[in-house]
Amino acid sequence: MNIGTFRMVYEETLFAFGKLLLLYITIPLLLLWLFIGYFFNLGEDVVAAISGPTYFFILLFAINGFKTIFPVAIGMGSTRINLLKTFYVVGLASVLVITFILNVFQWILLTLYERWNVAAQILHPATFLNREYTFLSYYLIDFMLGIFTFSFFFLFYTIYYRLGFRKCVIWLMLFVIIGTLLKYSDLMNFSIWEWLVTQNFHDMVIFLFSFVITISLIALFITYHIMRNAPLTAKSKKD
Repeated sequence: MNIGTFRMVYEETLFAFGKLLLLYITIPLLLLWLFIGYFFNLGEDVVAAISGPTYFFILLFAINGFKTIFPVAIGMGSTRINLLKTFYVVGLASVLVITFILNVFQWILLTLYERWNVAAQILHPATFLNREYTFLSYYLIDFMLGIFTFSFFFLFYTIYYRLGFRKCVIWLMLFVIIGTLLKYSDLMNFSIWEWLVTQNFHDMVIFLFSFVITISLIALFITYHIMRNAPLTAKSKKD
C-alpha cells in the first residue's frame, strides 16, 4: 500500500468523520439532547436522534470522498488498483470506528435519560425490529448498515461514473418496470420486511449481520472491477 495514497485517503477521512461529523455535528447534537432531556419534560412521543448525520456522512464519503481523491492520487503517481484498495481499507475501518463512537454517545444518552427518568425514545434502526437495548446488538446493527451504505452507494457511484446519466436512467427504469411487474403479478409476494419483524431479533442478529456484510463486500468487489481501469473523467450527462 502506497504511503502517500494512504495518507491522502486517511486525511480526507479524518476531516470528514473526525472534524466535520463528530466535532461539528454529532457532539453538539448529543449535548443538545442532553440539555433538552435534563431541563424539559419529554414524553414518550419524543424521539432523540443523533445517528442520522453519521449515515449521511458515510454516504457522502463513499461518493464525494473517492471523487475528490481519484484524480489527485492518479496525478501524484498512484495506480487505480492501489487507490481502490486503500479506499476500501480506510473506508471500512472508518465505518467501524465511527459507528462505535456513535454507539458510545447513544449509550451515554440512554443511560442519562434513564437516570433522569426521561421518557423520550432514542432513534435507532434496531428499534424497528426489537426495542430491547443492548450495546453490542445496537452496535452491530449500526456497523452493518454503515458498511451497507458505504458499499452500495460507492457501487452506485461507480456505475454512474462508467455508464453516464442517460444509461443509468434507462437501466433504473428497466429495473423499476421489472420489479413492478413481479410484485403485481404475484410472482414475488414474499415480504422480507414482514418476515424480519416477526423474528426474534437476538436470535437472528448474527445471521442478518453476516448476510448484509457479505453482500456489501460483494458490492465492493464489483466496484473494483468497474474502476480498476477507469478513465480519469466520468461519462458526461449526455452519455
